[in-house]
Amino acid sequence: MEPAFNRLSPDVRFYNTGKPCKYGHLSDRYTSNNECVECRRVKNVSLKAKQIAWAEQNKDRKNAVGRYRYQANVEAERERTRRKYELNKKKVDATNKAWVAKNPGIQKHYCAKRRAAIRNQIPSWADIEQIKQIYKNCPSGYHVDHIIPLQGKLVCGFHSHNNLQYLTAADNQRKFNRLEESYVSAQW
Repeated sequence: MEPAFNRLSPDVRFYNTGKPCKYGHLSDRYTSNNECVECRRVKNVSLKAKQIAWAEQNKDRKNAVGRYRYQANVEAERERTRRKYELNKKKVDATNKAWVAKNPGIQKHYCAKRRAAIRNQIPSWADIEQIKQIYKNCPSGYHVDHIIPLQGKLVCGFHSHNNLQYLTAADNQRKFNRLEESYVSAQW
């Protein structure tokens, strides 16, 4: 006689025999492998604890693998991060706020670094009043963006009125501190 799980339709995930498994659990079983659902849950908890312990002992190795994987697939990773943010905006924002509350010194460091970069990159010929007006007149939902980033990898721009533009918040976050190729080809 063939087992009960072979006689069930393919879209049924669980079945119940009414008999305990070899560990005494009276729970459903998976149709795919006849495994007890409670045994799988216990196994998963144990496996997760082992994974957490391994990660704690091998932080450098785990970080190196993560960096390598990111560098090998930069655009795919950025797109994955964008999708994850779009699906979990509230959770991500709450996590970020919690991090800022937990690390106020580091947050102040980042803000000071940004202010210093702006202060050090204002040329003497820049029109400060015009820069203020650009920020003041920024439409709702838009950010003031530096066309040539202040802290780019290849080139660093000035904080001046002719290096500023309005971008939607999403476009500005997507651009980050990169120089857009379309701008370079249009200018040179």
